[in-house]
Amino acid sequence: MKPLTDRDLIARGTQRGRLLARGFRRQCPRCGHGDLFPSLLTIHDPCPRCGLVFEREEGYWLGAMIVAFAVIEGAFGLGFMATMVVTWPDVPWTPLLVVGLVATAVLPILVSPWTRTIWMALERGFMPAPDQPEPPPTPTVSPGGERG
Repeated sequence: MKPLTDRDLIARGTQRGRLLARGFRRQCPRCGHGDLFPSLLTIHDPCPRCGLVFEREEGYWLGAMIVAFAVIEGAFGLGFMATMVVTWPDVPWTPLLVVGLVATAVLPILVSPWTRTIWMALERGFMPAPDQPEPPPTPTVSPGGERG
C-alpha cells in the first residue's frame, strides 16, 4: 500500500466532486482506501488506512437507505415507463409487476456498498462542521524505513 500523504486526505466540506467520485468507487471518502467491504453487507469500520470512523452514531446509515431508495425507485420508475411506452396498449402487467417486485427486493442488497460510500461522501462534503475530531493519519513506513 502506498504511504498516506496529506494530499490524499480530503478535509470536511471540500472537494465535493472528488468525494463523490470516491463514493461511486466504494472508497473511503477521507483517504481513498478502496478495500472497505469484506463482504456485500459488512464494512471495515473504522477505515483500515486513515482510521476514519464511518458509523458515528446510531441511525447513521439511514442516509444510505435514502440514497438506495432514490436509486431503486428511480430505476423502477424508468423501467416501468419504458415498458409501458414500448408495449402500449398491450402492457404485460403481470410480468411487469413480478419483475418490479423482485428488483425492489434484490437491488437494495446489491447496491448497499455503493449507497453507503456515496452517503459518506455526501455527508462529508456537505456537513463541514465535524461531529467528531478528525482522526490523525496513521503513520506509515516507506520502503526506505522512513516514517511518513
